[in-house]
Amino acid sequence: MTQKLDNNLEKLVFEYDTLADNDRERLQKEIKDELKFDDLNMAYFLALYKKYKRDDNDKKQVFIHEDNLPGKDRVGIEIAWPTAIAPRELMKELPYRQYSDLLNEIDPKEAKNCAVWIKKMQAGTGSSIVRNSYLSQKLHKPLEEVKIGAKGTDLFIETQDGKLVSLAEIQLMQSIHDAKEGIYGGIALHDIVSNETEKPFDAIWDKPCPYENGKTYSQIVNETDDIIRFKKSFQYHMPTIDEEGEISFNRVAPGGHGLFGVDAIRAAYIDELRPDFPGKILISSIGNGEDLGSSPDPVMVAWMAKEKIPIAMVTTTKTNIDLKGGQISIVKNEDEKVFVTIIEKAQAEESNQIRLFYDLGLGSDDHEAFFNTNMALINYTVLTPIIKNLIDEIGEDAFMEVIAPDLIQNVKKQVDTDGKERKYMQLEGAMGSVILNLDRYWRTKYGKPLVHILNVHAVDRTEFFSPIKTGFDFFMQLASDRFSLESKTFRLVNHTPGKLPLVDLKDSWYKDVLNVMQAFHGVAVKDLIELSIDGIVELQGIELSGSVKIENKSEKPIKLHELLAEKGISKLENMTVIVGIDGLLSVS
Repeated sequence: MTQKLDNNLEKLVFEYDTLADNDRERLQKEIKDELKFDDLNMAYFLALYKKYKRDDNDKKQVFIHEDNLPGKDRVGIEIAWPTAIAPRELMKELPYRQYSDLLNEIDPKEAKNCAVWIKKMQAGTGSSIVRNSYLSQKLHKPLEEVKIGAKGTDLFIETQDGKLVSLAEIQLMQSIHDAKEGIYGGIALHDIVSNETEKPFDAIWDKPCPYENGKTYSQIVNETDDIIRFKKSFQYHMPTIDEEGEISFNRVAPGGHGLFGVDAIRAAYIDELRPDFPGKILISSIGNGEDLGSSPDPVMVAWMAKEKIPIAMVTTTKTNIDLKGGQISIVKNEDEKVFVTIIEKAQAEESNQIRLFYDLGLGSDDHEAFFNTNMALINYTVLTPIIKNLIDEIGEDAFMEVIAPDLIQNVKKQVDTDGKERKYMQLEGAMGSVILNLDRYWRTKYGKPLVHILNVHAVDRTEFFSPIKTGFDFFMQLASDRFSLESKTFRLVNHTPGKLPLVDLKDSWYKDVLNVMQAFHGVAVKDLIELSIDGIVELQGIELSGSVKIENKSEKPIKLHELLAEKGISKLENMTVIVGIDGLLSVS
């Protein structure tokens, strides 16, 4: 099977231009049948594979602009100006707006003329948060029977009568509330899942909602005007590339959230992929599945409609908690052509500029650095005729090569069934790359941008960007005094707007969400600015304020709240706490 697949792929890549149309279709059908993919995953896999085979030699190394950049005049590199350091003339090439300005310019009631198509990415299992023990306890299941789904289906709040409500359910209730209040002219809910997350997400639809007299979410949606459950997008695991450069099924893996960007763009020219709300402007949003803030508000939606924005990427102003994330940047290549890209940490490491990358946007002379939130908005009423005309001109195959994401070659090691350790390259791509590659092509062909940036300042950040990447994020948002959940709209309320603490929990013990919830049970963090903990400690009931550093040198777990209580301490404010090797406490 693998050899036949390799041969077919090689023909499709290297003999593509000489193949007759029926031969192309035959080869694509054979590949699709062997992979057992749907049309979306087939198109995406071919796009990544062609990138791997054709474009790797053309890939240019990207350098962040510096005055004394070594070798900056060499051919074969590209110089990028992140927004934090971009000169004014280059910033003119980037169409961007500040969300705070829209609040004074846009009437949110205009969103009633729009239908909102909400997609939440629930295909990944979020391995950065270990939650097997947490689920075993919450679901009253033996640990060996626990199956991990998406973070959105595996993390819960608990109602007053002890019922568990998942983050995915909270997001459904957000949309149900909006539909009942008539905020939009229509709402379509679109599930994005994988074989690991599909069943737990489907089960939610048949689960009784604790706030709606026992009706299931399916029943509520079916009985509520102007809201529908639309299609489902499925992410398949793809074969990888082995050490000999050939396709292998010894390791399979998802291809990154670039798939969902391709899915969104394909919907612009394939009518049956879009929901139909006659007479309404169709605005879609794509956001993180566990993020309770990853949907637009009526102001954003009305802005997209009023200004006829085809695509907008939502960013937020970078702070010191965002050092490792991608930043919007402007590139002027050796031909003096300008395009927009996202500079990632891996590129900065490759160019030996990691310290510069971390510092961007935080210096006194820097402008705002636009931090990528992975939330995108698409106005299909505007984009659909644009893309259909382009495909009529260049064809669908050429268009797929245009939007194919930049290839992320993610090499993983594994021990195979024969006991030998081997390396496999996972072919991956990012959603932002799909969108910006389309923008780059549009700039080249028509001399103007297609994609806009909508930046959210820190004070409004958590309304639209509240990802849960760690167990502490979950505790802080759903179980602490820093945030609360609004009882009618089911939106997060940040009680310290504009500020998020910088938290460094150094021990891997804190990756387990059950451990975090136990260690921080009842801990007040509303006024916390910075927290560093080295070693395992529990802080139950303590108030943390300002900058707090805790070090446990005893090499065993410590109930720090009990040691502090012996000294009459219930609040740590701008303090350093050390538990010595002998278990004795020192507070300064």
